[in-house]
Parts: sequence; C-alpha cells; structure tokens
Amino acid sequence: MSNKRPTLSLSLLRKIFIAANIRRWNDQATPVEFIELDKQAHKIVIAYFLAYFEIIEHKKEVDFYRLILQFCYEFFERIILTDIKPPVFHRLSEKHNKELVDFVCNELSSDLSSFAFFDEMREYLYGNINNIEKEILKASHYYASKWEFDIIYNFNPKMYDVENIKSIIDSQVESFYSLAGIRNLVLYHNIREVIGMFGQLRFQKRWSQTPRIPATSVLGHTLVVALVAFLLGYDLKCCRTMQINHFFCGLFHDLPEILTRDIISPIKRGVEGLDKFIKQIEDELVSEKILTKIPKEIAVAIVYFIQDEFANRYKDSNGEVRIFSSGDEILQKFNDDESNAIFGEFLKYCDHLSAFLEAKISIAHGISSPELVEGAKALEYKYNSKVIKDIDLGVFYREFGN
Repeated sequence: MSNKRPTLSLSLLRKIFIAANIRRWNDQATPVEFIELDKQAHKIVIAYFLAYFEIIEHKKEVDFYRLILQFCYEFFERIILTDIKPPVFHRLSEKHNKELVDFVCNELSSDLSSFAFFDEMREYLYGNINNIEKEILKASHYYASKWEFDIIYNFNPKMYDVENIKSIIDSQVESFYSLAGIRNLVLYHNIREVIGMFGQLRFQKRWSQTPRIPATSVLGHTLVVALVAFLLGYDLKCCRTMQINHFFCGLFHDLPEILTRDIISPIKRGVEGLDKFIKQIEDELVSEKILTKIPKEIAVAIVYFIQDEFANRYKDSNGEVRIFSSGDEILQKFNDDESNAIFGEFLKYCDHLSAFLEAKISIAHGISSPELVEGAKALEYKYNSKVIKDIDLGVFYREFGN
C-alpha cells in the first residue's frame, strides 16, 4: 500500500511563514521590529494563561482544543489580510465582514478545505460562534498589542497620535477585567513578569550566527512547531488530548531559552557532557524564575510539556509520567484522552521541519551561508523518507524549494 500525502500542504507552510515577514506598527517609531508571527505566538501563550485562570478562579469549563482551533482561524485570517491596518480592518468588518471572510476562505480553500474544521472556520469568522474561548482570545489579542505598544510609548511618547493609541489600547484591555487572568496581569507583578518573559523570546533570533530572511525568533519558531504538530495530528488520527498536548508542547518547548538563550547544537555536541549540564541548569532556572511565580496548576501542566520535551510519554492512572522508547506504541496503546500522551519523536520531527523551512526559505530569498545549506541538507537526509502511520512526512523535505 502506498503512503499518503499529508493534508497539510507545502503552500500552507509557506503562508504560515509569511507572518514572519509582516512588520507590525510600521507607522510608528519603534526601538525594535515587532513581527506578526511573534505577536500571534505571544497571543496564544497569554490565552493559555487566561484560560487556566478562568478554570482556577471562576470554575469555568474551557475547551483547549476549541481555543487552539479558534486561534488558528484568526491566525489564518490575519495572514491573508496582512495589508489592512487594524483601524481600517475594524471599520471594514463592521459593514463588509461577510465579504472579507469569503475572500479569506476562498484564498485558503485549496490549503484548508480538506480539514474537517474548514466550514466551522467560516462560521466563526462570520461572527456566528460565541464562547468563552473567543472572549479569551480577544482579551489576549488586546493584551499582546498593549505589551508591544507600551514599549513603543516609552520609547517615544511624543510622536503623533501615540497618546490616543495608548488610550484606546488600554481601554480595550480594561473591557476584559471580568476575566480573572486579565485582573491578575494588572494587579500582580509576578504574573505580568512571566508573560513579559515569554514576550522577550521575540528578541532572541534563531540561527544567531548566520544572517537569514526572515530572521525568525525563538517565539515565532515555537508557534510554527505548534501549528505543524497540530495540523499533522489530523492525519495521524491523534485524539483531542494528544492534539492539545502536541500544540502546547510545541509552543512551550523552548521556554528555558528565556533564561539561557539559544545555545547552538555544535557547542552542545562539541563538549562532552555539556548538553546534560545545560539541561540541569535550565531546569533549575525555570523552576526558580518562572514556575514559582505562577499558580501550581499551570506550573504542573507546563512542566509536563517541557520536561523531556521530545520523549514519548503518557500519564498512568496515578498521574505518574511514563516514558516509552517507541513512538509507535504511544500511538497504538495510549492514543486516548485518558492517557494524556505526547508523541515526543513526532514533535522532534516538527521542530526539525521548522528549522529546515527556516533555512530553505532564507536560501530561496538569496541569503545563504554554509551553516544554512549544510543544516538543510542534513535534515533532508535525515527525514526525506520519514513515514508515520502510512503518512509520507518526508514529502516536505523532498519537495520544499525544489
């Protein structure tokens, strides 16, 4: 039996990386560049925290699977409507939302129509679906924008219309004080600091020793890994809990780099025992600087995502983490909501696919180096024949950029 092509297309992967080229606030004097891919990654990190605060403090039922899907809908829309400034977009949406949504869905039809969620995406973007997850995403959107604009405001508060923009954004965030997480962000320094630390991953560039276009950040990279893992999970027939775990494991897997920076692989490999020692330092710093500052429920969830992030694992009936050497066994025996499993080998593939795309896209733009060329070739050699559950995952490596 021949292997199947993934539902995720090369075209959609290219579109996802378009967000790494979209500069935000390009009509303002900014001390650093703000990139759309990074903003979207920061938004869903904030949404994760806000969702947990609703569960912890308001005893609300929040569906993380639905939260991820609705985030994807908004993200895909933003990629297509990249050239419309937010104030203009909001005015257009008031009177012409249906036409805008139809345009977005038509542009994405060839890439997304084979996914089961495509029809729901249209209804969501029409505004026909309202739920707590949508409210959380909207609040997260405004808070991520505020986080950016506070930096711009402190850099140059006397620019034209800056005071007015600040007032509008602040009032948008204030309109969500009914959410426990927004109140915690406003009232408590520790929570605000942790969210800010995630934001700082925007400023750490990947492949830091070689120029690239686009120069993706660590935070942007984690979102690409999360999206790839989630979308490919449909072909692997992952259960809802595994889909959720893969998305957030992808999103949080580089969390320790907030504290240690991106230590490149040749350095780790070149000194015997260094990789293990770095991991020990990362665990200590994450525990001290991050986990002690957030509610225990969130800390426990994040630790499961980042501890042995590429290990195949599940939780037994006592909640103990069990590690399996075989990814096939994880899919065959623990692909159910109760096992809370993570297919770590698959996430490593997604992490490497993101790195491969980063290198190949830059080379295609004419910005190359021996590190990029050799890195891309090594990954292509490693994964060009990769197959999981009859899904040809090597196709991206064989065909991208060829």
